[in-house]
Amino acid sequence: MVEGSVAVTVPADGRSSAGWSVRVAAVGRTRAGERVLDGFDLTVAVGEIVAIVGPSGCGATTALRVIAGLERADTGTVSIADGLSTAAVFAHTAVPRFGRVGEAVAIVSRRAGHPDPDARARELCGLLGLSDPEAATHRLARGDRRRVLLARALASEARILLLDDPLDGLQNYERAVLRDRLVEHLRDRRITAVWVTRETSEAAAVADRIAVMVRGRIAASGSPEDLFRHMGDPAVAAVLGPVSTVPGIVEDVTVDVWGQDVPLAEAGPDGHCEVIVRPDQVVLVGPTEPGVDAVVQETRFLGNMRLTQVRAQDGSVVQIEHSVEDRVAPQAPVRIALATSAVTVRPLG
Repeated sequence: MVEGSVAVTVPADGRSSAGWSVRVAAVGRTRAGERVLDGFDLTVAVGEIVAIVGPSGCGATTALRVIAGLERADTGTVSIADGLSTAAVFAHTAVPRFGRVGEAVAIVSRRAGHPDPDARARELCGLLGLSDPEAATHRLARGDRRRVLLARALASEARILLLDDPLDGLQNYERAVLRDRLVEHLRDRRITAVWVTRETSEAAAVADRIAVMVRGRIAASGSPEDLFRHMGDPAVAAVLGPVSTVPGIVEDVTVDVWGQDVPLAEAGPDGHCEVIVRPDQVVLVGPTEPGVDAVVQETRFLGNMRLTQVRAQDGSVVQIEHSVEDRVAPQAPVRIALATSAVTVRPLG
């Protein structure tokens, strides 16, 4: 049995007449005196891929386990649309210890009623990069065990997949290849997925919508582009990546930052504010260009770019992503500016 699977009849086209596959409302869950989920709400449309990201301990895995029926919610409701089956892959889901890879996948396909389970198993092994279906499952490396778990979940022909960090244990290149293959398969078959990940870049690459989870509830959700462009909540911004705040003054639909008039992502009240900026929104500029003087505090080489931290003349500390060709040294004077079409601000006072 695939962990979290529900044996129900699936409509021929995999559609739900309700338009949604999963609906979670006001779910609360307390464990050992700690409130793990606190008003957790989530609705996932048919065929939609929703990625949940959040800091360690935010409750994302618990939310997934509640949706899968592996933990009981103290309050609230969890609804799965009629006729839709689920399959789940969790971090500690075990691969069958005895037998062969192909057999481990084919047995699930057979239970799902596939007319040729062995052929389906070979297809899924090829899709997910399991080059040797005859390999013994108990000898598999960690990354290949994850591939087998994913293959078994797909073999169940479930219309809803609940995935807890499904690419964990894979190297970067393998992870990217498997991610793209898996997402293509989900989209081709209009399979709904709730995908928990610690990597915001992975969430942005796979999801139609990202849900940011903070302290047991969804703090913000939207398309990847919308979320990264509108980071008004500092807690949400911190989840989506390193951010800095710099002083600014809002006037009408622009904000004055370092002598630059920058459009606002969302209109706000006039007056002093904090501007939330990501490292990719700040650039090094020439000494006579608009911006502000700064001093380099530290710089790191990250392979395809450098990440440099500077202290601006106004006292704000910001990080900058820039080309490896732009070499700077600690204590060196530089000039920085905002290079973005719109920013998010937080009013002061």
